[in-house]
Amino acid sequence: MHKIPIFLSADNNYAPFVATTIASICDNTKSFCDFYILDGGITEENKEKICLLKTLYNNFSIEFIQIDLEKEFKGFKDNMHFTKSMYSRFLIPILKPEIKKALYSDVDIIALGDIKEMYLENLEGYAIGAVWEAHNEKSVNAKKRKLYELSSLHRFFSSGNIIIDCNKWRENNILESLLFLEQKYRNILQMPDQDLLNIYFDNNYKQIDNTYCYLTHNALSYNNVPKEKIIIRHYEGLVKPWNVAEDSDIMLPNLKEWWYYAKKTSFITDFIINTKGEKMQSQMKRFFCIQKLLSTGVRR
Repeated sequence: MHKIPIFLSADNNYAPFVATTIASICDNTKSFCDFYILDGGITEENKEKICLLKTLYNNFSIEFIQIDLEKEFKGFKDNMHFTKSMYSRFLIPILKPEIKKALYSDVDIIALGDIKEMYLENLEGYAIGAVWEAHNEKSVNAKKRKLYELSSLHRFFSSGNIIIDCNKWRENNILESLLFLEQKYRNILQMPDQDLLNIYFDNNYKQIDNTYCYLTHNALSYNNVPKEKIIIRHYEGLVKPWNVAEDSDIMLPNLKEWWYYAKKTSFITDFIINTKGEKMQSQMKRFFCIQKLLSTGVRR
């Protein structure tokens, strides 16, 4: 049986979504998964709720690694949408020096297939493997290549689900390089962690299949991929499944898949409350504002 190291990053607000992600991964693999939670302040109560998944699954372990975000990333760019916890993934090879290869995932994903396939992907000597953001290629990413003075051949990738060769990361002191690049580009970074990784790995990463990070909002940008071939579905947009009622497919496609795994967690009551009342109304208004912006050609 393969043992797969998987790193997730969250503060207390995102603890419930850690549980949903873990449930989906364990439900779809026979491999044993070692989950390492880059902990930006999860309460003991919520840690216990996450660990209750062990009553459903016996194919995982979990370790919470406390990260002092203010100490590690003092002065780093953040805002209401991007918190400093996003930078925690830079620390992975340093935090666990015994690990040779690892997966990192955001917690707005669910697994629909066996994550072992992604873990066994041959990186062919590259330090990371990632999925090309094809949907942004002609708009956002073309401008970013110019902004950051990158190769015209570089294909911007998503940092939401990546494979890391930890040995190469350590050997090449990639952490130090990323810290330097953050200072250099701090005032112009748009999606800070993702942009920094793309700057460093300019035309120098293993492009992996889009089924390993299938972007829900932009599925039409790819060739049609049958659901049974998708390994990871990524709810990458501003509207997240936990803020949308299960039957609101008009707002977000493929909601029922996410809710199927949310219902397996001890946070399900919180999820249901979260989609009702004023917050739901606010989310609806936000959604239609986004749609209006998209219809006028403004894209994130």
